[in-house]
Amino acid sequence: MEFFNIMAEQASLGSQMLSNDALVTSIEILDPADYHRTSHQIIYKTIQKMFKKGTAVDMITLLEELQNNELLEKIGGSVYLTHLINAVPNLENIEHYNNIIKTKSGQRKMYKIMDDVKNDKYSISDGIQKMEDIPQLDEVKEETFKDILINTLRRSTKGTEHKFNIDILNRYLGGVDKAEVITIGGYTSQGKSDIAIQLAIDFASTGKKILFLSGEMTNYEVGRRILANSEKKNIMDLRKGIFDNNEFKEMESISNIAGDTWEFNIKKVANMLDVQKNIRKYKPEIVFIDYLQNLGVDNDYREITNNMRCIQTTALKEEITIFVLSQLSREKKEIRRPRLNDLRGSGRIEELSNIVLLLYWEDRLKENVKERKGGEKPEQLEVSISKNRAGTMGRVMLDFYPEYCRIESPEENDYEGGY
Repeated sequence: MEFFNIMAEQASLGSQMLSNDALVTSIEILDPADYHRTSHQIIYKTIQKMFKKGTAVDMITLLEELQNNELLEKIGGSVYLTHLINAVPNLENIEHYNNIIKTKSGQRKMYKIMDDVKNDKYSISDGIQKMEDIPQLDEVKEETFKDILINTLRRSTKGTEHKFNIDILNRYLGGVDKAEVITIGGYTSQGKSDIAIQLAIDFASTGKKILFLSGEMTNYEVGRRILANSEKKNIMDLRKGIFDNNEFKEMESISNIAGDTWEFNIKKVANMLDVQKNIRKYKPEIVFIDYLQNLGVDNDYREITNNMRCIQTTALKEEITIFVLSQLSREKKEIRRPRLNDLRGSGRIEELSNIVLLLYWEDRLKENVKERKGGEKPEQLEVSISKNRAGTMGRVMLDFYPEYCRIESPEENDYEGGY
């Protein structure tokens, strides 16, 4: 039995040069070591590097990248790249090619572990554990039309998969569902990270498995905001290391409880490759990405569109909910509510989102916010439901305590909007 399939490897790499969808599909599940042939590992590593930088991948750009890194001769020259393209029987079968590669890779790893056990490098129990840790491809039974209708009806009796704890959002959005992408947009310093952290905490406290990915904050910065939110502790006091009496011990106790009961992972990311690797590793139900424009290098229309397309594909394929934070730009001194067309210059964000929420903290834009020490009346944060495939759109007001990184639903809330 051969633990490799060279034809599948060639078809996979050739497909990635011909189709961006094939490229994204491959990046999601394959690692360089999954390819058996060394030349194929080199090619795929180069493709990964180009994808990470947001560089288009095709025959010409890949050839240039390999030449610049003095790798072209190691893979068999430009003639071999042409051969890879000609080796693609059908672009639509990319998932099958990749599944073959992944399966063969798993078999090689299994054989290596068994050989190591035989040579006393591992104990039998350690070998079994290592085998269990090898990722397996899940076989999915195809749903019939009848299955889809019946399953839809059964799901509808429960409503959406994930309900908000902020009542007003739950009232008009009904929660969020699997495979949905929700974009939260706003100008700089309008509370995007705070509302994301609030939602993440709310979902985690109800038993949901959360992955919080940040492209601008360290794990400790995110952790500090979570502590401030959970304990209504002024975040500046946390930053300065100021604690009253037994406050530190109380917060430590709460941290231990949350740490033991919440399924909540925080990771720093720099690009979509990081995002996809963490999703594969932690298998979350809900993902928060803070924020879209920090994923990559160029931050141009093409890169943002590519990243957003990858996010949508991942949400659909993995059937997970993804919240994406997006920065909006505005003219200096311009005080106005954000609009959907503020997103359009930054890639296909609106088009690829199921729901778009735009934040507007008017007093912050007008520089009317005074220093907050805690105990003051909440700031007013307006949330505009600017796109909703389920129908309801309009504006709601939320109570915002920036010193606690905390957002709550007010007792009374007028709603402006409709279908």
